[in-house]
This record gives sequence, structure tokens and C-alpha cells, in this order.
Amino acid sequence: MTHRPASFAALLGLTRAGSALGDFWVQNDFCARVMGASDDHPVTFKDPATGEETTHGTAGGRSACLHHCLSVGLVT
Repeated sequence: MTHRPASFAALLGLTRAGSALGDFWVQNDFCARVMGASDDHPVTFKDPATGEETTHGTAGGRSACLHHCLSVGLVT
């Protein structure tokens, strides 16, 4: 029972590290920019490789948010 605080601290540190890894290394630029898109406030994304601009609304924002949650969840 004396190891519970140490176990909690280690687990907390590992989950925070996994979250940071997912946010800064796994998440791509597209998801980071389009996550907050809605039909009322669409987001225009310019692909750096092709230079093509696309506009994303609620469906694109939800898809990007789902991809982000899954990637962070898998890493954590």
C-alpha cells in the first residue's frame, strides 16, 4: 500500500507524456487546423505540398477531431 502514491505519479506522468506525444508528433497539421471547423465558421486549409485550398465545415471538423482523439488514445 505504500507504493500507491508513487504508482499514481508514474501513471500520471506517462499519460501526460503520451498526450503530449499525440498532440505534437502524431497529430498532423490538417487535423490541428480543421478540428474547430463548423458550418457557421468554416476553415480553409491550404495543402503545403500541392498548394490546393479546401474549405471544411462541420463534417470535416468532426472527422478531424475523431482522428485526433483516436490518435491520442492509441498513443496514451
